[in-house]
Amino acid sequence: MKLELLLILSGLVVGFVNTLSAGGTAISISLYLTLGLPVDVVNATNRVGVLIQSISSSVTYHSKKVLDAKKAFLLAIPTTLGAIGGSFVAVQVTEEVIRYTLLAVLLMMIVFLFKNPKKLETDKVENPNLTIKEFMVYFMIGIYGGFIQVGTGFFLIMAGVGVVGWSLVKTNAAKVMIMLIYTIASVLVFSQRGGLIRWDIGLLHGIGCAIGSIVGTLIGVKKGSNFIKWVSVGVIIFTILILFNIIDLKSVIGQIL
Repeated sequence: MKLELLLILSGLVVGFVNTLSAGGTAISISLYLTLGLPVDVVNATNRVGVLIQSISSSVTYHSKKVLDAKKAFLLAIPTTLGAIGGSFVAVQVTEEVIRYTLLAVLLMMIVFLFKNPKKLETDKVENPNLTIKEFMVYFMIGIYGGFIQVGTGFFLIMAGVGVVGWSLVKTNAAKVMIMLIYTIASVLVFSQRGGLIRWDIGLLHGIGCAIGSIVGTLIGVKKGSNFIKWVSVGVIIFTILILFNIIDLKSVIGQIL
């Protein structure tokens, strides 16, 4: 019962963080590794919570009328194509690769958030259709997302604001819809490899992710881009502390269990 409760409660945090920012899956990965799951199983099972939170968050953003569904769907096409390719090689990922790749992404995100803060609040989409530049950028993000998943949201945020021209609020809305579509493809690929996805763990964690994502969506829409920016900064700092074992999340989880 303690494990089930921990899966749901940690999912609440992960769903909230991933909806407002990204990187919450670092918590999921630490939890799954503490449970003794192999890295390839962790990488596959992690997609279940992402899928569930993306569904609940997309529906909520749509109800609040901040989701540019048409443009997000177009961008999801190259992202999904890339994710399918990345999923086929994801079994080669090691914990060390995940750690240092995520660190690089976090440092890039810090620079992005403070380089041009006014751009985060500006909503200026110049082309409602899919451009070649957008196709290539989102295709590469898809490859990364299919390969590792952790930190993909940061890339989607940078691309949504910097390449497409959305505000940070609309970028987050599009981000979850894009992740929903390409994660479906990733889950289908992983499910073909028997035993890689632990559905019992993933679905329980996903319940919490769904609730957390709805709460995060409602708060993000109400508070706006500046609030989301500082949540992102807090998430980045927390994640770096975990990466360098300043906060030993595995030990904390182990003591709870």
